[in-house]
Amino acid sequence: MPQPHGFVGRDRQLAALNAAFATSGEVVVQALHGLGGVGKSTLAAYWASTRSGSSPQWWITAESPAALDAGLADFAVALHPALASTQMGADELREWALLWLAAHRNWLIVLDNVIDPQHVRPVVERAGNGGRFLITSRRATGWHQLSSTVPLDVLEEAEAVELFTRILTHEKQRDSDGAAEVCAEVGFLPLAVEQAASYCVETDISPRHYLGLLDRKPAETFTRTAEGGDADRTIARIWSITLDRLKDMPLAWEVLRVLAWYAPDGIPCGLLDDLAYPPPLRSMVTRLRSQPLGNANALRTRLHRFACHYAERKADRLALSTAIGKLAAYSMIGRQGDTITVHRLVQAFARTPDPMDPYRRARDIAEAQQIAAHAIGRSLPTDPDDPDTWPTWHALLPHVAAHIDCTPPQSETFATARLLREVSNFYSRRGVVSRGIAAGIRAVQIYERLLGRKHYVTLYSRNTLANAYTAAGDFKCAVALFESNLADTEGVFGPDHPDTLASRNNLASAYQGAGDLKRAIPLFESTLADSERIFGSNHLVNLLRRNNLAVAYEGAGDLKRAIPLFESNLADTEGVFGPDHPDTLTCRNNLAAGYQGAGDLKRAIPLFESTLADSERILGADHPDTLMRRNNLANAYESACNLMHAIPLLESTLADSERVLGPDHPKTLTVRHNLAVAYEGAGDLKRAIPLFESTLADSERILGADHPDTLARRDHFANTCKGTKRLHRGPG
Repeated sequence: MPQPHGFVGRDRQLAALNAAFATSGEVVVQALHGLGGVGKSTLAAYWASTRSGSSPQWWITAESPAALDAGLADFAVALHPALASTQMGADELREWALLWLAAHRNWLIVLDNVIDPQHVRPVVERAGNGGRFLITSRRATGWHQLSSTVPLDVLEEAEAVELFTRILTHEKQRDSDGAAEVCAEVGFLPLAVEQAASYCVETDISPRHYLGLLDRKPAETFTRTAEGGDADRTIARIWSITLDRLKDMPLAWEVLRVLAWYAPDGIPCGLLDDLAYPPPLRSMVTRLRSQPLGNANALRTRLHRFACHYAERKADRLALSTAIGKLAAYSMIGRQGDTITVHRLVQAFARTPDPMDPYRRARDIAEAQQIAAHAIGRSLPTDPDDPDTWPTWHALLPHVAAHIDCTPPQSETFATARLLREVSNFYSRRGVVSRGIAAGIRAVQIYERLLGRKHYVTLYSRNTLANAYTAAGDFKCAVALFESNLADTEGVFGPDHPDTLASRNNLASAYQGAGDLKRAIPLFESTLADSERIFGSNHLVNLLRRNNLAVAYEGAGDLKRAIPLFESNLADTEGVFGPDHPDTLTCRNNLAAGYQGAGDLKRAIPLFESTLADSERILGADHPDTLMRRNNLANAYESACNLMHAIPLLESTLADSERVLGPDHPKTLTVRHNLAVAYEGAGDLKRAIPLFESTLADSERILGADHPDTLARRDHFANTCKGTKRLHRGPG
C-alpha cells in the first residue's frame, strides 16, 4: 500500500467511506470517481492507512485486465513469499490469490484507476464475502450493478492553499504570498497544486513569480482532450512551465516521452538505458543488439566488438541519471529504488502530439515510442519455456500491454509487431491461449500492412499465430493457416527452400494434431525425403523430422515402422550430440514410449527409468522435461499394474508440477488427470472422482470447452461416472 502524501481535507468523502465500509459479513465495494489529477489515489491510500483497519491491505493498479492480473499475482507472492521460488506464472498466481480472498476475511484490496467496471467484475464476484474493494476511476457511470460511488471534486480553496504551503515550506520558511492565486489559477487540482509548489521549491522562486509564469501560458493555448477536459489543460500548463525550466537538459524531455509508453507503475530503470547514448548512435546500438554473432567470422566479430566499445564510450549514464533526478525533483515522476512511477495524466500528455508545444512534437513522440518498444523487446527473455525467465516476463508484461494499448493503428511499427509476436508465443506456450491468439492476430495484421502478405517476416509471424491456434486446440484454424502459409512460402522461395520444408513439417504436425494421420504421415515422409535429398541424410534438421515421422507412425499404431525409426534416430542423435544432450534424452524418452505402446514394458520401463535419472542429473529435478518424464514413468508403472510405484510418483510429480509450473499449466493438468486415472485403477473412487471433476473444470476454464484435452477428459469422466452409476454433479 503506497504511503499517502500531499493529503489535505476530504472530510466528507472520508466519512462516506467510513459509513460504506462499516458493513460486515459481505464483500463491500466502493468506487471513488473523479477527473484525472483530482487526488483519488491519494484519498484511497490515506483512508486505507488511517481508517480501514483491514489486514492484509493490497494496492493494484488495475487500468487494464493484464495489470489487474499482475497485481493479483504480486499479492499472492506477498501473502506467501515461498511462491516466488516456485516460478509460477502470472495466471497461476492470480488464481491462487482469488482462492485466498474467497477463503479469508477482513482484507482490503484497492483497485486503482479502473477504466471499465466490467474489467474488475469477475474478480469482485469471485472474491467471496469477507473483504472490501476500494476502487478509483475517472469513470462516473456504470457502477450501479457493482458498487456504490463517492464522487471526488477539486480541493476547496483553503485545502489547496494548505497543500501548496505545506510543500513550499517543508524544508525551510519561504514567502507564501500569492499561494491562493496560484491555486485558483490551476483550478485547485491537487496534482497541479503539488507540481506548482514543487517547482517553486526546486527553483527557489516565490508564488508571485510562478503566477507570472502561468500568465504567459494561457489555458486556451492547450487543446482540450477527450477525457480530462480542464484538468488536462491545467496539467499541460504546469508541464510546459516545468520543462521550460529544463530547456538546457533536453534529455529530461526525452526521458518523460519514453516513460509515457509504459505502464505508470513499476517501470524498470533499465528500460531507459538507450537514452544514455547520443541520438545519432541509438539506431546503431539497436542494430548491434539485434545481430547475434553466432558463427560469425573473426573479422566480423572484431568489428562488432569495436562498435560496441565505441558506443559504450559515448554513453553518458551520469547525464541520464541526472535527468531522471531532475524530473523527480519537480514531481514529474517518482522513483523507488530501481523503478519509476509516472502519473497517468502526465503520460497521456507526453505521448500526445501538439504542434504548439515544442516538447510534444509528433516526430519526437514517435521516436520515443520506438525507443520504448525496442527497450521492452530487448528485455524480453529469449526462451519462454524456461521457468527461470518467467519472473522477468511477469515484470515486463504490464509494460508490454500498456505500450500496445497506447499505440494506435496508424502508429504501429515493426517493433510493435515484434512485441505482439513474442507475447503471443509466450502466452501460447504457457496455456493462456486466448491472449496468445489475440496478440498473434494483431502482429500478423501489422506485418501484412507494413511488409505485405508474402514477406518472410510476415510468414514467420503467421506461423507463430498458427502455433497459437494449435495450443488452443483449434486445429481447424491452425491447419487453414499452415496451408496458406505453405502455399505462400513455396511461391516465394520455391519447393526446396529450408523455410518451405519447415512449413511442410509444421502443416504435417497440424494434421497430426487434428487426428488426420492419412494426410500427416505422407507429408512427413515426403518432407523428410526432400530434406535428406537437399541437406544430406546426416544433417541435424533431419533428426527432428525423423522423430516427428516416428511419432506419427506410433500415433497410427504402426509400431513396426515407428520403433526401428526411433531406434535409428536415437543412435544418430547420440552419435552427433552425445549421450547427455537434451535432444538425446528426448529421443530416448520417445523410444521408451514406443516400447510401451507395443506392450514391451520390459524394455520400456528400464529405459524410462534411466532417461529420468539422466534428466534429473543433467537438467535438474524441477525442469519441465524432467517432470513430464516422471509422469511418463508413472504411466508405464501403471500399465504394468504396479500402482504401488505409479501413484506415489504421480502424487509427488503433481506437487512439484504445481510448484514449478503452477496449478493452471497444461502439463500440470495432464499430471492431475493421470493421477485421477491411477486412483481409479486402484479402485479409490473417493479420490479419483473429485480429482476428475476439478481437473475437468480447470481444463474447461483454461483451455476451453472444445480443446481436445478437455474433450478427452470429459469423455473419460463420463465413462467413469457411468461405470459407477454416478451422475456428474459438477465441481465443488
